[in-house]
Amino acid sequence: MNKIDNISAARQTENNVDGNFTRFYDNALEALASAVPEGGSVAFVGFDDIEQFLRAGYRPVERYSDAVVVRGGEREFAAARKISLGARLILVPTHAYCTVAIPDYRTTDGAFAVKVHGELPYAAVFDKNLMDDNLASIFGEIVALDLCAFDLAFGAHMRGDAPDDDVCTRVAVLVDDLTSALSSVVKNRTEAARILCDGAKRAAEIVSTAPRLLHCSGAAQVAEAVRMLYSAEDRPLGMRGETEMLLCGFVTEFYIKNIVGGAFTFPPDNNKRIDSICEYFHQDVRKACLHTTPIYPPLKMRLCEFRRNEYRAELTKRLTAVKRRHNTAFKVFKRLYRDDGFSMSNLIDRTDLGLCLALAPDVFAADSMLSFLKQTGKLDEYII
Repeated sequence: MNKIDNISAARQTENNVDGNFTRFYDNALEALASAVPEGGSVAFVGFDDIEQFLRAGYRPVERYSDAVVVRGGEREFAAARKISLGARLILVPTHAYCTVAIPDYRTTDGAFAVKVHGELPYAAVFDKNLMDDNLASIFGEIVALDLCAFDLAFGAHMRGDAPDDDVCTRVAVLVDDLTSALSSVVKNRTEAARILCDGAKRAAEIVSTAPRLLHCSGAAQVAEAVRMLYSAEDRPLGMRGETEMLLCGFVTEFYIKNIVGGAFTFPPDNNKRIDSICEYFHQDVRKACLHTTPIYPPLKMRLCEFRRNEYRAELTKRLTAVKRRHNTAFKVFKRLYRDDGFSMSNLIDRTDLGLCLALAPDVFAADSMLSFLKQTGKLDEYII
């Protein structure tokens, strides 16, 4: 752990003196033994084999348990929260590692993704033997935090707050460290999984100190729009880490192109945007109206435009650094595939990107630069 990680870890410990924090373990049985004594009742989600827990003396039940142990990703985590009912929640991720140490989680409201504030998990398990076989996707999840950190800083500037430079620096160091460590072992899957497991734990620690960091980027918003479009058209889509990794480069370039202020059309046409969501994503108009972000009043818009211009140099510097790290990481990302990335070259149809970029702020709320650009009216030109 480097100096920056030590400082933030100390801050996390100081903030959690009451014991209200997620504990990290290397295996699920150890985590369960810490949470519930032998003989306790446990609900299992996402496990095909629970023999090790039965041998340890735990009783499996479907609900009203002492603990809920869930293996998988965000979908399984959300399902487990519905049956936890005050039981200690133990998350055993195979992916979605960045989500495991905070109470906030992402689920769906119909087809729309929403962020929900729920119960803080009691424990998170980082077992390299249980990682999803798609190591590239896990790497993509972690690298995607870099653009989240930029949007976190952008949102702070727009609110008139100081950005959390400590969190931004920790994310940047993690992405650089992980990319460097993986570059020489991309074809050694056992070693790559070990390095990724350690990196995922560091990512979860960072997010636990700044929960607003998670899912706050323009790439996360566009990923939700792509998911909704492909679902509506019954087209297959890769894992979230793959999708967001591919979109991060696209959104970063779009940000760099639009960081310079200029003429814009204000306000955006929300009626047109709602109609497009209904047409392309096959959504009910009432749901579309509910999730569409309100238009800023003119005074707030002028203030945000002023602040963007005021902090343009700092924001441009951050974006340039994000682009550099992403370009370096993307080479490693491709080589983590057995076919060196050939299979993911057509994962997202580029002809869909303009539409999904335009509608993204109205399908998933985030305090991002993309949401601000929606307010300027710039995104309306990409709606077909």
